[in-house]
Amino acid sequence: MKNVIIAFLVLIPVWPLLAQIDKPIEKMPEPFKIVPQPQEIELLAHRGLSYGALKYLKQVGDFDRPVMGPILSPLTQLNETGPGTLTLRLDNSTDVPKSTEGYVMTIANGNVEIVARGEAGIFYGCQTLEQLLEDSRDFLKAIPACKITDSPSLSYRAVHFDVKHHLDHMNIYYESIDRLARYKINAVIFEFEDKLRYELQPLVAAPESINISEMAALTKYARQRHIEITPLVQGLGHATYILKHDQYAPLRELPNNRWAFCPMDEGTYDVLFDLYRDAIKATPGSRYLHIGGDEIGNIGLCYRCRPTAEKEGLLSLNLHWLTKVCEFAKENGRIPIFWDDMPLKAAGVYESTETGQMDETKAAEAWKTGGPMLEKVIQKFPEECVYMRWNYGMAREPGNIMVLDWYLENGLKTMIATLANPSSTTVANIRSFVQLAAEKGIGGNLCTAWDDDSPHMETFWRGYIASAEYGWKANGRTIEEFYNAYLQREFGISIPNYEKFKQELWDAEVFWRRAFNKVGSRTDLKNALLILPGLAHWFKPGAKMDQDEDSFASLLIDLPDIKNPGKWSSKHEYRLKEAKKIMDDFQQNSKALESLTQKAKRNRYHWQIIDALNDFYITAPRLLLALEQWDQKKKNRPSDAVENVRNAINEFDTSWKNLNTVYAKTRFTSYSKYFVPDRYFHFASQREDLTWMIQVEELYHPLVNEWLDSLN
Repeated sequence: MKNVIIAFLVLIPVWPLLAQIDKPIEKMPEPFKIVPQPQEIELLAHRGLSYGALKYLKQVGDFDRPVMGPILSPLTQLNETGPGTLTLRLDNSTDVPKSTEGYVMTIANGNVEIVARGEAGIFYGCQTLEQLLEDSRDFLKAIPACKITDSPSLSYRAVHFDVKHHLDHMNIYYESIDRLARYKINAVIFEFEDKLRYELQPLVAAPESINISEMAALTKYARQRHIEITPLVQGLGHATYILKHDQYAPLRELPNNRWAFCPMDEGTYDVLFDLYRDAIKATPGSRYLHIGGDEIGNIGLCYRCRPTAEKEGLLSLNLHWLTKVCEFAKENGRIPIFWDDMPLKAAGVYESTETGQMDETKAAEAWKTGGPMLEKVIQKFPEECVYMRWNYGMAREPGNIMVLDWYLENGLKTMIATLANPSSTTVANIRSFVQLAAEKGIGGNLCTAWDDDSPHMETFWRGYIASAEYGWKANGRTIEEFYNAYLQREFGISIPNYEKFKQELWDAEVFWRRAFNKVGSRTDLKNALLILPGLAHWFKPGAKMDQDEDSFASLLIDLPDIKNPGKWSSKHEYRLKEAKKIMDDFQQNSKALESLTQKAKRNRYHWQIIDALNDFYITAPRLLLALEQWDQKKKNRPSDAVENVRNAINEFDTSWKNLNTVYAKTRFTSYSKYFVPDRYFHFASQREDLTWMIQVEELYHPLVNEWLDSLN
């Protein structure tokens, strides 16, 4: 009997938080981590739930069985309640969160009940349960009896798919929808540019574009997982994908600039409205149409719109375009979303919203002038439009807060936009702006993922998931707590000192970008290694690109002087010091990445792509250090110094080939020969395959080989 009692105690975990039974707590006991963190958790004095104990599903109410994850999907449906039953119930009781996305989940005595007002709440409760069961399986621990009461801080939690410079394989978009739903993301804004196969303006569509019926199928798939896909079709500016074609040249604001349409030419709207019609057809049933409208640049200059600009100002031109496209959206059953920067620039207050540009006093001065200008034309701001306030920093700039307050005070709808990128500050920035939005009662966030330099989509996911975390519970986890939960949910692992590890990987990428350029980064417009016909939106009228193919090599650093050993190393001392630091970090991090690829329980491909990128980025410091090794007095020079330089170039070739192979597992790495090039300041627009990444090496490595030949 004594042995039986001991065995029973082993099976029932004694949780350290028993003192808090029947009281709300912040988070589940270890090792359970739910992403996003629920609003309220209460431990109960009952037996919990072990992995594998659930066998049956019971539905109470008139609704379809929700799409479920791999653990819950096999549950057999029945009408009665018995041991091991998951009960799903629609209920409008007062103890159920008012949000249709909210739910109450009770786990006790081997059973689970999820109660919600709407099907979305049922679905999200199942996502939470799936995560708990995943941890129960991975850590061989029973889920403690508990009651979770949950609902989102923000009602619209969107991420951004930007395909302007590439397309992923279609299955990746389907898999991404499943992955986003797991974290309670409920919207995707899909920026098409030329990657939708437009039927009404077929010339705009790239040969590789997604056809409308396939996009409609993806939209339906997403809706079954409570994700709404909204099309984003850039309009007045960012129009090079349209205006690069000669057929549309008459609609350009300036003949030599393919960036912007003329807002006063009716032909502009004939084209844009056709694109909108096809985008709406491709996303049936969605509420919104994102019309872009940012970074327009030079307008009010051509013969068609100069008179209006001179009489009423540039702001009137922006509002003329905005009014027309908003009316179209409304007539076609869509709510327009609009990037808000152009009206703010026209009023002279935009600079006050940017990080480090203005203190509170200067921001107030700008608004003292710009505010009345906005007030004067407030009646022209379409009320049905959502003004999307984008800020990719901490978003606590005085002017940024003033803009949000101005929208709210004037009854205009607004959402915020944050940024997912691989940098070390991404999560902190997202957390800060989402918390500000929640404080002000702003209900929506779009986490953008820009394709300007076409990062691999996998590098955006930490940002996507951070936006899901804080969009659901704005004032929940610390950043460190989020990282721990993110790693467990995405990969089933933990990484000691993850922030340091992540920072070192980011440092390697940043160093690679500027390793061989004299000044700045390879992605800077001034360092472009080809003639760019497309002008940047910030160029003044009549400006030209000062480019000369013969001078491209002058943008790159020199090579060691054969006659003056040590001079080159002295000249590039700081650069070489950085290279040594990156190389030292690489030795440890490359082993860690190899281990992570092997040990991850889920999503191993993430570590494969990070490992391939890390191996690629290290080729830059490796070559610089090999050149430094040669650049010393002959008596001190290693006998294999020349061979080390050659090996560094060979290792680049190997890593570049591997990177292409790993990329190709999930995305198309080149366009067809029928694609019409679209050259402008975006780094990824400068080639039709991945070689836009290595334009610097394509120029610098032959110079190194010539230098090596001169040593003989």
